[in-house]
This record gives sequence, C-alpha cells and structure tokens, in this order.
Amino acid sequence: MNTIDTYAVAMIVTSLAVFGLRSLRLSVLAYAIQTILLVLIFFNLANEFSAPTLYSWGVIAIFTKVIFVPCVMLYLILKLKVRYEDEPVGGFFVSPVIAMGFSLAIASSIAPIFLEFSLIPAKIPLLSAVCVFMMGIFGFMLRNSFLKQILSYCLFENGIHLSLALMAYNSHELVEVGILTDAIFAVIIMAVLAMRFYKAFDSLDTSKATNLRG
Repeated sequence: MNTIDTYAVAMIVTSLAVFGLRSLRLSVLAYAIQTILLVLIFFNLANEFSAPTLYSWGVIAIFTKVIFVPCVMLYLILKLKVRYEDEPVGGFFVSPVIAMGFSLAIASSIAPIFLEFSLIPAKIPLLSAVCVFMMGIFGFMLRNSFLKQILSYCLFENGIHLSLALMAYNSHELVEVGILTDAIFAVIIMAVLAMRFYKAFDSLDTSKATNLRG
C-alpha cells in the first residue's frame, strides 16, 4: 500500500469518526483531519501524476475546508452551547455499523466502474471517495442532530471532491472554485437554519419538527 492509498484508507476511518462520535467538537476535529488527508492526497497526486492543477486545489481547500468550515461549525457549537448530539436513528452503536457496512458495499460495487473513466487509475482512493460520499448520505438518513447533518453534507462534499480530482483533475479552475464556493455558502446557510431551528424547538433534534411534515 503506497502513501496515497494509506491517506485514502484514513479518510474512510475519519468518515466513521465524523459519523459515529457523539461529541460534536470531536466530530468537527475528525472532519478537519479528513480534509487535511484530502489535501495531502491532492499534493501527492499532483507530484506523482504530473497534475499541477491539484496543487491549487489543495491550497484552496486548506483555507476553505480545513480552516473556514470547521471554524463555522465550532462557532455554532459554542453559540448554541450544545456539546453532544441527540440519539440517532438506530442508536449510537448500530447506526455507524449500518452506515459503514452499506457504504463499503456500495463503494466496492461502484468504484470499479468509476475506475474505467478515471484519469488517475487509483482503485483505493476511488473506493474511498465513494465510501466517504455514502457515509454522508447515510448521515442525513440516520442522524437526527442538525449539526451532524451539516457535517454529513461536508462528508459527501469531500467524497465528490476526491472523485473529481481522480476523474477530472484537468477541469477548468472555475469548476474547483464553484465546488468550494457551494460548500462554503451551503454550510453558512445551514448554520443559520440550525440556529433558527434551535430557537424554535429548543433542540437540534430534527425528528422533533413533526409540524413541518406535509
């Protein structure tokens, strides 16, 4: 296993930490570590496959996703004075097992197909990209905490970012800027909504918003 593969496997582990840790601060820290791993993968891919565009991707990601997004999340946690998430669907132990099991199974099925179209034929990083993306999807379905759902969005955004670096790193720089801009504004908007939700329901448990159902 080479360095890039090691970082990719570590991204899967950190996605489980973001998903499964009950402490919201530790979950944000795990997300920041995962994004640092993503940046390291960008730099290694740029060096190994002569893809200089990925250097700029990595530098931009440091400012936006390693620094800005975690700072917004930590501010939100301090502002709302909420340290731990609410009980998720299926409990704190079962839901991470379900999410990781299905995510790995789906990634194992889809990654070989992506490999056929990838500019950089790296099987384990592609598997990691799909797995991290799916952990984000399952985060939306299985976690009730509004903040955990924001972090779940950040997870599948990291999965998309890694898959794009492997499959289309030669895309125009505006594509990269667009992805990161979307992530920043999405996190800001969801953070504002989380504060309004907490003010209305005195909780971040989205399952309590039964009056919003159609």
